[in-house]
Amino acid sequence: MRRVCFFALSMFFAAMVGCASHATTDSAQAVAHPDSTPAADAAVGDDSAMPAPPQGSQFTLHCATYTGPTHVLDAKRMKDDLVRSTGSKDWYVVHSSDDSDLYYGFYKTFDDRSQAAEYDRAQTDRARVSTLVDDNGDRLFPDAGFVPINTPDPPAPSEWDLASNPGYWTLQIAVYKGGVQRKQLAVDAVRGFRQHGVEAYFRHGPSTSEVYIGSWPRSAVAEQQAATAEEDDPTEPLLVLPQSFAGAENSTVYGPDGRKMKVVVPKLQIVDPSLKLATVKYPYYYVNGEVLGHRVQLADHSWKMIPWPSYLIQVPHDNGEEDDSQAKSDTGQNPGDQPADSGNSAPSVPGLGGLR
Repeated sequence: MRRVCFFALSMFFAAMVGCASHATTDSAQAVAHPDSTPAADAAVGDDSAMPAPPQGSQFTLHCATYTGPTHVLDAKRMKDDLVRSTGSKDWYVVHSSDDSDLYYGFYKTFDDRSQAAEYDRAQTDRARVSTLVDDNGDRLFPDAGFVPINTPDPPAPSEWDLASNPGYWTLQIAVYKGGVQRKQLAVDAVRGFRQHGVEAYFRHGPSTSEVYIGSWPRSAVAEQQAATAEEDDPTEPLLVLPQSFAGAENSTVYGPDGRKMKVVVPKLQIVDPSLKLATVKYPYYYVNGEVLGHRVQLADHSWKMIPWPSYLIQVPHDNGEEDDSQAKSDTGQNPGDQPADSGNSAPSVPGLGGLR
């Protein structure tokens, strides 16, 4: 184990005091990491837990991974040295049976310049962490980088997990993201649906938690070749709509830069009556409990808000049959998406809400 250079860490402490984040490993509200094990917990006490991130935090700074038979003690020793030498308690470690990870701080963003103060704080912390050296002058954390906060999966019946969906098709109607409570909100949404007799599922990803409705066989959708968007003129951008609207294919649409765009509407033939009914009952895609949409300018220079629709996807089973072209959570969405105004109020959906 390399000894940390005290001079470098002392200088680091002087710079970090003014911009250190507020979460500490001494927090009384610790959240157990899903990969932590009783053996690791017994060896390091509360060092095996991730401190509760401040509200709105989405990212943390991953500094190093320790492996080998002494990974728990190595990580704990490094963390204790850093806390003592820098005076910052924002260092924390998370242990699993095979390795231990060292992290620093919590951040709402690290790449959104519109949040200038938080962006500057994150980038300043990363720069200082990455320049720490040991007594040989070697950098301790040359690969330090931001990662999404990984919170434990809240308790939920296993049959609610999308992996338990027996069908080939399902309808994705919601996603929660941008907060550490996103997993709980997705589970609560599924609970709300099931309390109303609706077959619903959740799936937790690295940074999003999704909500799905229903289970249908492969025969529910007519077999056809996947729709593709092609254009002879490579300079003309394409606008691929997830669903059509009146006059879509005959409209002249202009992008934000004023360039004319070719409208492409993929076609998907649903033949199962119950699936057709579900797409009518749940037509919209909710992001953090709110229907969002994308503004496009039509030929008459008026603007139309097109709500993002629910997505029909193949259920990802562990048999290698998942289609790589299935719709993903953030397909077509961007930070510029706005609350949709489709002319009709969004239907009341049990359980969907929160994270505004």
